[in-house]
Amino acid sequence: MREELAYLRAENDYLKKLKALIEAERTEALVKKRKWSKD
Repeated sequence: MREELAYLRAENDYLKKLKALIEAERTEALVKKRKWSKD
């Protein structure tokens, strides 16, 4: 049970980091698009 909990916590941390990374890339892409449209 303890091992399963540790695994789930690790998986949860991984998913949070992955989501944050995707959000950051999406935001960066939007910012770049806005910069291009201004020029």
